[in-house]
Amino acid sequence: MNEQLAEPFVKDIVGYCNPLSVLPGQDVGFMLGAWNGEGAAEAEIVRLISGDDRPHGTGLVENTVENMEDIYVKYQPLKPGSYGVVSNFPGAEAGELTFWFYPTLVRSSRQTLLRQDTLEICMSQAGLHITSSQDELYLSTSLQERRWYELTLSFGRAPSLKIRSQPIGPGERESAAVVTAHKPLFMPGGDLLLAASAPGQSCFNGRLEGVVIKTSDSILLDLDFAEGISSQKLVDVSGNDRHGYLLQNPTRGVCGRLWDGSTQSYLQSPEQYAAVHFHEDDLTDAGWEESCRWTVPEDLPSGQYALKVTLRDCTDYIPFFVRAPKGQRKSLAYLVPTATYLAYANHRMNFSDGYFSQPVLHYANEAFLYAHEDLGFSLYEYHRDHSGVHVSSRLRPIMNLKPHNVTWAFNADTHITAWLEAIDQEFDVVTDEDLHLMGLDALEGYRTVITGTHPEYYSTHMRDALESWLGAGGRLMYMGGNGFYWRVAFQEDNPAVMEVRRAEDGTRAWIAEPGEYYHQFGGEYGGLWRRLGKPPNQLVGIGFAAQGFDGGTYYRAQPGALDPRVEFIVQGISDLAEGDAWGGFGNQGGGAAGEEIDRHDVTLGSPAHAVVIATSEDHRPGMLRVKEEFHMMEPLGNDPKVRADMVFFEVEGGGAVFSTGSISYAGSLAHNDYHNEIAMLTGNVLTRFLDPDPFTYPD
Repeated sequence: MNEQLAEPFVKDIVGYCNPLSVLPGQDVGFMLGAWNGEGAAEAEIVRLISGDDRPHGTGLVENTVENMEDIYVKYQPLKPGSYGVVSNFPGAEAGELTFWFYPTLVRSSRQTLLRQDTLEICMSQAGLHITSSQDELYLSTSLQERRWYELTLSFGRAPSLKIRSQPIGPGERESAAVVTAHKPLFMPGGDLLLAASAPGQSCFNGRLEGVVIKTSDSILLDLDFAEGISSQKLVDVSGNDRHGYLLQNPTRGVCGRLWDGSTQSYLQSPEQYAAVHFHEDDLTDAGWEESCRWTVPEDLPSGQYALKVTLRDCTDYIPFFVRAPKGQRKSLAYLVPTATYLAYANHRMNFSDGYFSQPVLHYANEAFLYAHEDLGFSLYEYHRDHSGVHVSSRLRPIMNLKPHNVTWAFNADTHITAWLEAIDQEFDVVTDEDLHLMGLDALEGYRTVITGTHPEYYSTHMRDALESWLGAGGRLMYMGGNGFYWRVAFQEDNPAVMEVRRAEDGTRAWIAEPGEYYHQFGGEYGGLWRRLGKPPNQLVGIGFAAQGFDGGTYYRAQPGALDPRVEFIVQGISDLAEGDAWGGFGNQGGGAAGEEIDRHDVTLGSPAHAVVIATSEDHRPGMLRVKEEFHMMEPLGNDPKVRADMVFFEVEGGGAVFSTGSISYAGSLAHNDYHNEIAMLTGNVLTRFLDPDPFTYPD
């Protein structure tokens, strides 16, 4: 991609932070990179209230917290590509090296399978290449994508290289080729690298399995990738404890050469999953040096903040979140959907050549992302070898986790924080990562929790904690659509890294390979919560029904709007009657119901006592029902199941749930300076939900 972008799309500085969520008194570190010449950058900490700076948006609203000293920012490179390392391997004069490899992208340029000091084994379209300080060995063979090959290198005084293919089915037979060399070939000592010649260089696209190095009388190394699949460890089972490690999170829990379809989980038969899938574009840790560090003041209120840095004429924001300690929590918590932010991190689908003949770029952040595939991908994209991206991380610059972007995810969620600011409502923030790590403790003390516009990705720990909190009397305001949809998993020792397995159903950008529906992090079955027996309807009364991006529409009041149980919600809305239209306006497609919408459906677990207050109608042709509801293709006209339902219901224990059923809903709050029926009824809900008087479960 062209990295020379004209004004106004020049991006001089980018960065990221760690951790993403902190308590007062803790430190947050910022890793910054200068892209067009290093220099001193002005810096300040700001509280971010609204990031939607479109002419019809809520504006870019921020409050300065502290001016910092200038930060000298230097260039820091990005080196994508996953690989493995075994440190300080002793080498050998004579012996045999064997391993299996499964290329997923074969091309003319060389890709490194294994390297140790001066010895390097590469593959290309032309065959296998071995270079060393003694000689170069070449085996001409036609390598095909997506099949297993065994490579055997006999080294010493009479070296030879052999390759044999594993037949795909009964219609094939094993093939083999061998070449010998006339000069000695030795294995030197030093770090042993798998799938790269160096960080970010000559990276391999494909799977490796079973690396064994032995001499005539001993096994020096035996890496069994069936061990430690949930981790980034490479386990040596030779007894020599020459264990290694993986970097940039290649995909594990994938089918190896022994997979025969008899099992679907590596927990049941790990030997069938003894492979690691490497990609040249994996990036889960940019590994940048820390440019500055900030200690959160002890008296800083919980909220959504950012480091604002300006280098020359370019300004960048690196958001982070400050949560409240126990004992100092307010009544209301805004649950920031950071898992969704990770899923969409560096999402390119809106402007990449794969979707439009020419990219449509609106902001410098988009232009920089378009120019830099080395920033890594979102969970909606494909690697260069056409395998789906399973893993995402926040330890890299994320160009759509900041203001000045298309209003989706983070920026769309600032419509909620802008509304809370406009009505002078105090609130704390809790992130998805906090909820995953802390469980119920993350929500302890909060009477009401309000979600973002698109809390789509939920781990088991997150869902269990939210359900337990709700069952103990919590009040939940679900302010979006397509929520609680995909199950995800976080890396146990590094929660900055998140994984999704897009299993056999769902509205999805790609589907996992057969036999690979279980997460490598922990081994849980992936896919839709709906297919795991816990549809979102059970939790919030509604579930994903349809998506369409050709404009929003309004809600029509239903008979439930006159139910005395929801009188507090509709109070003050003039001329309330069944059939009133609400929310035919907004900065997200022109209506409160749009983009992705959820419906009430008792067959999917919506509580029977839930009140449907309003239902959307008159959607545009692009609003289509989700594919998991089709058993076969059929033409649909006016599909009655394509709708957003606004619902309310009580929960035993004094709690309650209010769900809007639309991602676009929050974009209607600010209409007419927050004086409209959507803002009014949402404010009514919040006021009652913050009231300590318990709700009564209906007879």
